[in-house]
Amino acid sequence: MSMVRPISLRLRHGVILGNAHAVLAGTGRDVELKVSRNRAILLKAHAIVAQAREQDRLRRCAKLAALRAIHAVRKAYEIQEKINSAPSDIERWRQRQALVETELTRIVKLVRHE
Repeated sequence: MSMVRPISLRLRHGVILGNAHAVLAGTGRDVELKVSRNRAILLKAHAIVAQAREQDRLRRCAKLAALRAIHAVRKAYEIQEKINSAPSDIERWRQRQALVETELTRIVKLVRHE
């Protein structure tokens, strides 16, 4: 007994579309089909471009927010050092500041688009 391999969905879809195109071509509607298909491709292309632009905008926003946060963190730790002058506390604050700035700097470096 031989096993029949199922047809992949993509191949099946292609066969169905091919049959539909053949039927429409026989009725003289193949030009209308081409126009419709081109319109669909153009709409999809516009959607892809819009999505890429939105992602770029969000990356720029993330970079700007991270740069602002780095600036704010530096100011906050500077003020904290003025308030608390114990050397051991200052060293702990500087270590924490370095951790925070490292993470924010990673965000800035991840964004390559400017």
